Amino acid sequence: MFALTFDDGPGPDTSEVLDVLRLAGVRATFFLLGRNLEEAPWCGDPAKARALVLRAAREGHVLGNHTYSHLRPDRWPELAADLKRGEAVVRAVRAEAGLPDGPVPFRLPYGVRLVEQTMPSPAGTLNFVSLDPRLPVLASLGRAHLHWTSDFDDWLAKPGEGAKLAAKMSAHVDQCIGLGMDAVLDLHDSGTGSASGYQRRATVEAVRLFLAEAQRRKWRSFTIPQP
Repeated sequence: MFALTFDDGPGPDTSEVLDVLRLAGVRATFFLLGRNLEEAPWCGDPAKARALVLRAAREGHVLGNHTYSHLRPDRWPELAADLKRGEAVVRAVRAEAGLPDGPVPFRLPYGVRLVEQTMPSPAGTLNFVSLDPRLPVLASLGRAHLHWTSDFDDWLAKPGEGAKLAAKMSAHVDQCIGLGMDAVLDLHDSGTGSASGYQRRATVEAVRLFLAEAQRRKWRSFTIPQP
């Protein structure tokens, strides 16, 4: 079994991702970036962004929270407020779609990281690595981070590299099968406005090819968190 998850949306390719999923009869989890929904810098039209997310909800996909601003881990003191702001955006669009109120799945920007730090000491400075400082923040809020079994760096893929990306996805599912695990694939249907841009053309093609392979091999899909 496999779960498709998408971070950073909505964006310019979300509509085509939804088309591919609908044709395959597969539901996914979308970890939404509040800014891309409420401000929609990728298109300049918040109404268009909202319509995309409403469509996803009404087609049975799970809407999750990826924070509002996608802050880096070293800005962890700001996480609680940014998480709550993103969650409010997701709750509002879920309510508009007619979904019942309930917990909002959450995924940390960048996933769980080890953070390098420098601390003054009598002998000079001490360099060390600590566990992600955002985890205690999540604990204080009663939230859990929903991780993945593999992230495919699809934001770096160029148009035309969909087949290569799909092959990596299928190989990962095979690896998980060998370990007796289900696969949770982390992809991106948009970006954050960084140098990688907002478009994810290779991701759309990769999902199409992967789902065709999944159907051929009789793999089954699920959403996270599972009902």
